[in-house]
Amino acid sequence: MRVVLLVAVLVAILAPSALAASPQEIYADLADNGRLDVQYSDADLRAALRSAVVQAYGEGSVQEELEGALGAESSGGGVLPFTGVDLALLVAFGITMVLIGAGLRRLRPRHNV
Repeated sequence: MRVVLLVAVLVAILAPSALAASPQEIYADLADNGRLDVQYSDADLRAALRSAVVQAYGEGSVQEELEGALGAESSGGGVLPFTGVDLALLVAFGITMVLIGAGLRRLRPRHNV
């Protein structure tokens, strides 16, 4: 009984991801004739729009077709500018860790040999 229950839970968890269309499949569907021949879910289309393949090679008609299938208007890029805040946070965290390490090293007992 436990094995059957475990298999049922695994199928319920893994089935949606197995049935989802990959961004490469959607791009290939668009590339063959310039239009979508299969009805994809909104989540699959959004994932394809965020895909590096579409952003790098899908200029113009590919992005417009995907946005049209989603019912969204063209955003003119959709990429946020780099502000440096994330880099500043990483540097501040790194400096904090180095200071904590140096403080702990000074507090450790010294063994004279």
